[in-house]
Formats: sequence, structure tokens, C-alpha cells
Amino acid sequence: MATSKLFTNFILALCLIAVFYQVDAAKKSKKAPRGHLQQIGLHRDPEGHIDIKTEPLSAKEFWSDYVSKRRPVLLRGAASQFPAKMLWNDQYLADTYGNLTVKIERKFEAHANPVGDMGLARDSIRNFIKTYVQDDKYVISQLPKPMYKDVLVPPCLSCGSFNQSIIEVNFWLSSGGTKSLLHKDAPNILNCLLNGTKNWIMISPKYEYMVPLAKEPSLAGGGYSVLNVDKVDLIKFPNFKDCPYHYANVTAGDCLYVPYGSLHHVRSFGEKNMAISYLFSRTITHEKKFDNSGCENQEYKNLKDRPVAWDFDGIGSLTMGLNEPIFYRKNVLKAFRKDANITTKLFVKRLQQYMMPEDPKNEKKIFNLIMNNLQLNNKKFVTKAEISALPLDAYKEIIFALELDPANTLKYEYFQFPQSVVKEAFDESMKRDGGIDSELFIANYKEKIGGSEKIAKEVLQKLDVDGNGEISKEERKAKLKQVLGLFENDMPEEHSNDYQDVYIYRQKRDEVPEEDEMEYHFDGNHEPIDDGEGQLVNDDRSDADDDDDTPDDMEYEESEERVHEEL
Repeated sequence: MATSKLFTNFILALCLIAVFYQVDAAKKSKKAPRGHLQQIGLHRDPEGHIDIKTEPLSAKEFWSDYVSKRRPVLLRGAASQFPAKMLWNDQYLADTYGNLTVKIERKFEAHANPVGDMGLARDSIRNFIKTYVQDDKYVISQLPKPMYKDVLVPPCLSCGSFNQSIIEVNFWLSSGGTKSLLHKDAPNILNCLLNGTKNWIMISPKYEYMVPLAKEPSLAGGGYSVLNVDKVDLIKFPNFKDCPYHYANVTAGDCLYVPYGSLHHVRSFGEKNMAISYLFSRTITHEKKFDNSGCENQEYKNLKDRPVAWDFDGIGSLTMGLNEPIFYRKNVLKAFRKDANITTKLFVKRLQQYMMPEDPKNEKKIFNLIMNNLQLNNKKFVTKAEISALPLDAYKEIIFALELDPANTLKYEYFQFPQSVVKEAFDESMKRDGGIDSELFIANYKEKIGGSEKIAKEVLQKLDVDGNGEISKEERKAKLKQVLGLFENDMPEEHSNDYQDVYIYRQKRDEVPEEDEMEYHFDGNHEPIDDGEGQLVNDDRSDADDDDDTPDDMEYEESEERVHEEL
């Protein structure tokens, strides 16, 4: 009887525990906001589709109604007459442009880079066409310049203030099924879809304060959110649950304007998804008045006949992501403040605050480029008029030296793997006589490290001193240290975005600020910037010591002399 009573009490206790957990779960489920752990965009109803224009926009209308206001717009059918839309089937691309190379990534951002026949993250167009349907990769690259002839520039981007505004032209190609992080880009963008469909979620810059952003050195340009776009955690990131957004459904032949700094998330569909993207100057957004010169007869123009600040020959280093020369010139002219002329010494000193290389070892090189390209040698004074008259090309070599990303070079793979890992691959490929089994090394390098056959063979070739195809013990001992030195493990880690990154919330900002946040100030009154907590702090760099406290007869030909103060 006692046993039966104990058993009954035990069952009753289990029932009470079960009820407690059910009630607790119900409470939790009631607390979970709409869209919690679901795909981005399900947290609330959208504000609607962005504006759609079915008739061509003039350049002035495009600027006044959209670019100057940072408002996105869909230009329905604006790319429908591009020769590329009709010509660029797989066979044509392989036959006509197969020897050109492109930059590739995996379909789902944040995964390790794929291997192409030209190395890590680089493929020939011929090999890509052969393999992209079955392999996890897609093209996201500068458009090789020989392909320009098949592409047109829409009238709204072909004249007036837009005349020299194109910074670079990018090429996207996949078998569909790609998705991006929620991110923003530094330039304005006109994305023209040639195949497939794309669905966009777009968030106005005025709501950026509601989005958790990965902490980066500067958030005034590009950047990305730490939100998992497939499972948005609205408990961890509650600010986002009320974030308004618009959507855009883009089909083949449409062009979408994406304002600079606007957060967006993109999913692509279709057996083949292909697009051309024009990155154009953000400075145009802040112009006070549109220059309508040359816009009398607006028409499509061939891209090969249009100025593009940064292009790519399809063989060497890409110039993706480099800053626009117009922007550099604007900031350089600010070094004069309100003066028409200043001493060359003071001018260079101010410029070196702005043009500071990440690696101090490059300071001498940057100093020489400033002196030579801005024509400052043997001058005690420099005028604003002289600098204004310099061509934009004067800045390109400086920008290239300051900003080139190793990921855009043919040596990218050497920056990706530490020497210790490559040495381990060699150790595991050593023969009994102390030489290297070449075939085994290639296999180890590809399978265990994740490198390419091209670079594996390139490395072996450097070891093979006598060129007989065999790596002897003597060759290994003589050359291995030198070869391992090619693998410099000093490249910053890629954005892994494992949703555990350090994140911040930015302060509220106007949709179109009076002045571009990326503009540099030389007067000590810099615009407030965000620190790691999303709070405002002032950058206290200034020219407080601008008085001439160094000899006026300073010898500029002694380029190794540092003429700037430590910041």
C-alpha cells in the first residue's frame, strides 16, 4: 500500500514537472518576437517595393529624385538591349573570353575560398564555365576590360555629373542559389541583371542604428552585419525587430540603383544568374547642383568608350575596392583649408596624416609618390590651383600603393597559409633519401591545406634547381627556407561571420548628411566617429603644431626624412 502511494506521488510529481515545463515553454514562446530564428525579412511587414520606373530616366532625374536622396529605384528593362544579355551564353563566354581570369568565391559567404585553375579564388573563364554548375563557386570579380565591348552604360549614368563617375565595373555569374550577408558598400551601385532573378531586402541608412554591425576600423564606408540571415536571433539583437525595410524583385534586363552605405541582403535564383554592376562615385550624392552638360541627347553608350577609374586586364592583379581618385583629390584639396597657397612642407605634413600606410615600412614609398605624382619636388610653396589642375591619374599610383588588397593579386594564395602548415606538407612528402615526392606534396597541399595545384607546382619548380623534375635532398636543404618565406602569414583574417563577432550599434544619422562621413578634415574639428560601443568620440588629430618648427630649407630630395609628427 505504501509502495503504491509512493508510486502515485512519483507519477504526480512527474506530471507537475511536465506541466511546469509546458507552461514555461509557452511563456517563452509568447515572448519570442515575430520572425525570431527565421529568415531575414520575416520580422515585420515590408514598407513596400522600392520605386519602379518603366520609362528611361534622364541623368538629371536620376540624380535629383534618387542619387541625391539616397533612395533606391528599379529601372525596369534598362539592360534589356545590352549585347551581353543576348551574347553571353556559356559557349560564347568560353570561346571568346576563356583565357581571361576572374575572381571567385563560394556561393555562401563566409566559407573558405574555392580553388580555380589559376589558384585560390582565381579561375579562368573557360574552367569556370566547365565547372560552375557542379562546384560550390561563383564569379564576383571586376569585369575584364576585353569584355567591355559587349556592355552598355545606361543614359542616366552617361553624362553630366556622372560623366567620370564610374569607379569600377563588376561581373557576377553563378548557377543560382547564392545569398549574401546583410551588408553595405562604400560606392553607389547600379546593378544590371542579365540572367535569372534576384530578391533584395534594402534598409535605408537612417535605420542603420537598429542593425548590429561587425566592428571594423571604419564604418562610414562598407561593412556587414553579424545577423544570421537564415535565422535572425531577435532575442540577442532586439533592436532589429522593429527595423523597417523595402524589398525589390529584379528580373533579367532590369537595373537596380543601390545608394552608397545602404544595407542590403540578396538571394539569387535561376539555373544561371549573371549581372553587371557599375560602382560609381558617392561624392555625386553630396553635390549641391547637378551639372547637366552633355546631356542634350541622352543615349546608351558602349562601356569601352567610357572612362572607368579602375579597370582589370583579365590577367594580372584586380583593382577591386580601391578608392575613387575624385574622392582623394577632394580630400587633398582640403589640406589647404581656406588658403590659396601654403608651404610644401606643411602641405605634405597634412597629407601624410591622411595618406598613412598600414605598414610603417611603406612610409618612404608613399612619401616619394606624394612628392613625384603631385609635382612637389624642389618647391617651397604649393598653390591650390596647381593641385586642382592635376589629372585624376596623378592619384592612382598613390591609391594603389596604399590600398591594394593581397586578395586581388596573383600571390593571394601565399598570404593564406602559414609557413608551418606548408612545411608540414613538405615533411609528410619527404622520401627516405631526404628528397621530396612531388606528386605526394601536390596531393597533401591540395587535400590537407586546401591550396591549388597551380601554386603547389609553382613552389616545387622553385625548389627544383637543376630543372630535372626531381627534388633532391640537397635542393630541399638549399631552397626550402627561401620557398617557405613566400608564405607570409600576415594577412588579416577574412570575415568569418560565425555570428559571434564583436558587434556595435551606430548612432542615428540623417539619410543624406550634409557632408560625406568619409571626408577627411585637416583642421582638428573632425566629425564624431563611432567607437567600439557605438558611442561618439572625437578624433583629436590636428595640426596644432603646424607652425614652422623645422628648417624652411628642408631638403625634400632626402625622401627618407619623415616630415610628419606621430599621430
